[in-house]
Amino acid sequence: MSADILTFRPAPLSQADAARRRAMLLHPSNFVPASAPDRDATEKAEEQAGRFDALYKEFLDRGLSANGARTEVARAAAREIWDGFAVQLRQHRAAGQQMDANVLAVALASIQCLNSVLPRRPEDPHHAVRAVSTARRRLQYNGGLLHRLHPHRNPAFQDAVATLQSLEVFLTRPQQHAA
Repeated sequence: MSADILTFRPAPLSQADAARRRAMLLHPSNFVPASAPDRDATEKAEEQAGRFDALYKEFLDRGLSANGARTEVARAAAREIWDGFAVQLRQHRAAGQQMDANVLAVALASIQCLNSVLPRRPEDPHHAVRAVSTARRRLQYNGGLLHRLHPHRNPAFQDAVATLQSLEVFLTRPQQHAA
């Protein structure tokens, strides 16, 4: 009998096997979301969706159609999130905080789809909802992946996810309630 069996310790793995095992643990198919969105998060998103109403009304007053105004609100919110991440990234790089800078670079890559997808169909709110939903899911997944790799959280992820969730609520509301 081997000493490993008697002590119930796993046999040591080679470096290649250990790397393969870590990679499989981090594979997207092994991702288990924390839970379904709780009632508090949904209610909070409903409350925060109202902050987009003034911007929506402003776009309507400029002469945009209802659908055009809704997608323009999505573009403005995406630009705000992008600019916030970019400013924080520059600040962390200037301060030499490489871990925070790396986290923000991943966040920017996660929402990059918003800046390229939203301008393509300015009158299609359904397309905007799909783009915002995809960006939110990418941000949540990549934030969870970073946390599993390095238990180093950045509050920018949670803030952006909350903003994107409230933007989704705004875009999916019936038009007569959005004004």
